[in-house]
Amino acid sequence: MPALPLNQHELAEAAQLKQLFIEWQHARRSQGLPASQEAAANQMEFGQSALNQYLNGKIPLNIDVAIKFSKLLGVPISAFSTALAAHADDYAAAKDAMAMAQSRENDFRLVGRRITIDADQDEYIPIKKVSLTLRAGVMGFEASQEDQTDTTINLPRRFIEKNDLVPQCLLAISVKGDSMWPLMIEGDVVVINIADTKPINNELYAVNFDGEAVVKQLVRDGREWYLSSMNPDPAYHRRACRGGECIIVGRVVRQEARTLMNRV
Repeated sequence: MPALPLNQHELAEAAQLKQLFIEWQHARRSQGLPASQEAAANQMEFGQSALNQYLNGKIPLNIDVAIKFSKLLGVPISAFSTALAAHADDYAAAKDAMAMAQSRENDFRLVGRRITIDADQDEYIPIKKVSLTLRAGVMGFEASQEDQTDTTINLPRRFIEKNDLVPQCLLAISVKGDSMWPLMIEGDVVVINIADTKPINNELYAVNFDGEAVVKQLVRDGREWYLSSMNPDPAYHRRACRGGECIIVGRVVRQEARTLMNRV
């Protein structure tokens, strides 16, 4: 399925970004510095074709790309995208959490590979409960908190330490549908680790499957990876996981307490 066309708001953001890029080019040329799209793409570490598509509103911006444009142009993300700016701080912190943990000694101490939370912190650590906004073929994502009355869940500090997890890399999401029944049903809450995207046979992952957030078991068969459901109904057949249509968002590390009524 091809990616959806950009909406009017996204097109306006692309136009603003292009104007800022043109101004950046003029400033670079006046200083005798490389200012071509090729030079910019090299600095941002992606192809010139992708750069051109972002500037001309052919593919949507995501937070990873917005951060790179912000660094290149020397402007805040809000200068071209207020929507992405609202999420950039949390997302950047999550992606860089391991590096942050090593430098922020007031928050964490490293003991070997394990991260130990300071003794004066609570026994339970709050983890954000979010909804994921994904786009087909796009690596980044947005995490929004729609229900302001239920924005976090509390994980035992012992669980985080025992499993060498970093709190900033953990997100809680709700399961959609019944494809993972009886292990999970609609509305169950799982915790994912967005720092762990390496595929492991038979483990559970949150996946961007063609723009849809799904929780599935990742199964290897020969040289191919597949998204597998627990539900034996033939309607929930496995699907090949390859290329840009199947992007791992994070590994499921915990399923929260649940009611057992109507499950067996």
